[in-house]
Amino acid sequence: MSQTTTPLPAAAMNAGHNSSNNKISTSVQPLPTPTQSDNVLLQTSRSNSVRKLTPAESAFCGATAGVVSRAMIAPFDVVKITLQLQTQQRSYAFLRPTNDGMLACATRIVRKEGVRGLFKGNLSAEYLYLTYGAAQFLVFDTIESALRKTSLPKRARSFIGGALAGAIATSATYPFDLLRTRFIAQETGNKIHKSILGAIKQIHAEEGVRGFYRGLWPACLQIMPYMGIVFTSYDVLASSYSWIRHSMLVGNSPVLRGLDAVQDAIIGGSAAVIGKTCVYPLDLVRKRLQVQGPQLTNFAYGAVPKYSGMANALSFIVRNEGFLALFRGLTPALIKAAPASAAVFYIYGYTRDFVLTVRPE
Repeated sequence: MSQTTTPLPAAAMNAGHNSSNNKISTSVQPLPTPTQSDNVLLQTSRSNSVRKLTPAESAFCGATAGVVSRAMIAPFDVVKITLQLQTQQRSYAFLRPTNDGMLACATRIVRKEGVRGLFKGNLSAEYLYLTYGAAQFLVFDTIESALRKTSLPKRARSFIGGALAGAIATSATYPFDLLRTRFIAQETGNKIHKSILGAIKQIHAEEGVRGFYRGLWPACLQIMPYMGIVFTSYDVLASSYSWIRHSMLVGNSPVLRGLDAVQDAIIGGSAAVIGKTCVYPLDLVRKRLQVQGPQLTNFAYGAVPKYSGMANALSFIVRNEGFLALFRGLTPALIKAAPASAAVFYIYGYTRDFVLTVRPE
């Protein structure tokens, strides 16, 4: 989550805003016309409820979506982080097959550590996605409600709300992100940390409390624009889809009608890909800073150099590995981001509808 966990705009956090209807309906409502709201992020295609989730309910739905989505993309996460910790020179001939690509990396992990190697650090990652999802939606719900009372344009509200929610949630759950990286970076047959509790005790003893927050600065620098870009991209894509959906030429297309039920997933996945590509170099630097410390030579086969900070890491990577090295692992990151984001949007929406259905009037 950044942890590059997936954000969800206010469209999935609100059950609707039609004040003339006080009953929950499980049927799919017609798409709202663009003039009904100044922000398409506040619309939902799966509920007619006029009620809004409480902050606690938003946190519950976000935690549920985070845990399920993480279980779906665990192997891609392991491959991405493994590639981020590699330091060999990256060629500009990126269209030719290489021995340091996604498939080659996955093959090496399975050959050396078995299939279980693709699920290293899964427990700490599940804790991360659970707590990050809950914190993110709780904070975003509060910020978005406050910004709605201002005169800010809708896309500015989306960017600011997402950026602040991402930074606060990242800071609150960062130790789990660091633990995930370190469990993935160690070899299965040569473990430095054998359990989450043991890892916490060892890091605290050797590095102090600051050891749990190595790389937090680039993580926040990454997650704030990432979340802002995702929310803004979602707004643009959703507005475009709404315009196309109400077009006289294709509005009644059976293909578009079929997409209505999963539009949140498709638009959310696309927005995540755009955001991830824009901020990926900071994600790579964050991962390399997370394995710094007394045990540095025991992680990632001892390949990661020692850096003095974010700026030093960026300049060292470009100077010694090439500019493209800043995007090492981008392919599995995008393959992970799209389905993970789609799953979060989809699961959150249906969890939200379930909560609103069982909640007493």
